[in-house]
Amino acid sequence: MSVGAKLIYGAQVTAIGLVVVFLGLAILIGFITLMAQVFKAIDASKNEKAKALAAAQAAEAAAAAKAAAAQAPKAVEPEPVVEEVTDDAELIAVIAAAIAAFTDSDKQLVVRKVRRVSGWNRAGRAEQVYRF
Repeated sequence: MSVGAKLIYGAQVTAIGLVVVFLGLAILIGFITLMAQVFKAIDASKNEKAKALAAAQAAEAAAAAKAAAAQAPKAVEPEPVVEEVTDDAELIAVIAAAIAAFTDSDKQLVVRKVRRVSGWNRAGRAEQVYRF
């Protein structure tokens, strides 16, 4: 086999390989697009069912409120909400003591900032990271 024939054979193999790869990628893109449309349709039907259920519950609640208003003409005043006030300095001291007790180093612990974090943030992150 001559050098020219080997080059032509190599070009043919390369062309066939490129066609197969790009055809496979096109098929994958098609499947992903199809799945996205199916999931959007499923979500839309779930949202419509939820809206219908919410509307029915709102109508039932309105009817119950009308019935309750007709039976009880006396207005009930809401109780005042009492919020528990905590001393932030004391809270920071407790947090610092807990961290210092947890670590075994002899270094002095300095708390620079304390902020409240919702547990939902951590739960959402854990759901995304440890999904499977």
